[in-house]
Amino acid sequence: MKKKEPPRTVHRPPSGYISVVPLGHIKEDVLRVVADSIQGVLRLPVDVTPEVGLPESAFMSARNQYNVLDLIKFLESNHAGPSLKVLGVTAKDIANPILTYVFGTAFMDGKAAVVSTARLQLSVNGELVSREQFLERVVKAAIHEIGHTFNIPHCHKDHCVMRASNSLTELDEKMSYLCDYCELFLAEAVGDALRTRSAQTRQAESG
Repeated sequence: MKKKEPPRTVHRPPSGYISVVPLGHIKEDVLRVVADSIQGVLRLPVDVTPEVGLPESAFMSARNQYNVLDLIKFLESNHAGPSLKVLGVTAKDIANPILTYVFGTAFMDGKAAVVSTARLQLSVNGELVSREQFLERVVKAAIHEIGHTFNIPHCHKDHCVMRASNSLTELDEKMSYLCDYCELFLAEAVGDALRTRSAQTRQAESG
């Protein structure tokens, strides 16, 4: 009788590297395309978490907008968990105390970033853009801000996703990927972050 082989252990990729957190209701296709795009760029598992409410303390009633800096701090304090980075996605309009609006914001080498879809659905003429163009804009904003969390600065190459975009026209002119230089920079930064995380995990387990 043939000896039965023991079942093979399936090693699944670890989760918890990058978390996409819907701040308020966000349609599933938006969350999925953002998560898939970030996973494709970083080559790391990306989780989409359940929806969470926006903190009332971040709302600027005089401007009918949310303070993006407060949203970032909220994510860092309450929803970062074991993730390397966390990206909040909201349909609410966001700004900071200096700028009248932003598509997204992140602290350089920080833990969290936030992007808003509020201003990405309309053309410069105020008409609705196609769903495809809308999703492309969201992806560009998301990758750009996640790049900042890995300490990648603004790029000066015309079509790199890390180029600054202060208008819809500038956002549309960019591609949804990094230039060769920024991609190398990102790969190095991700590698450093993974090595640091691994060392911290070993230290915690041995302690």
